[in-house]
Amino acid sequence: MSQTESKSEKQADPVLVHARREAIIIMAAFIVCMAWSVPWCYMHGYGLPADEPVQTTLGIPSWIFSGVIVPWILASIFTTWFCMCYMALDPLDEDEPDVHSTAGGAPPHDDGEEVT
Repeated sequence: MSQTESKSEKQADPVLVHARREAIIIMAAFIVCMAWSVPWCYMHGYGLPADEPVQTTLGIPSWIFSGVIVPWILASIFTTWFCMCYMALDPLDEDEPDVHSTAGGAPPHDDGEEVT
């Protein structure tokens, strides 16, 4: 067996390559959002003095708005762009229908008798 044959045999399926790449990008986006949300909410939401009023943005505590809602909106925008513009539309191989298969899985009878 030559080197070119072994390389072509070891080459991954393009659908697998695309799926792996897309999964890595999605995990990276999740990590970025989590790296923003968790520290922001911890630093700005916990240990607030009880005697001071809570600052609000659109009627929501500001630390929740900036730490949860803004990343959620940005993640939704990124997800929409990613799905509509970046993800590969890979054709999946369809199985060839078996000539002898029927809905019940039994081969059809050619003798004209009805099967019960």
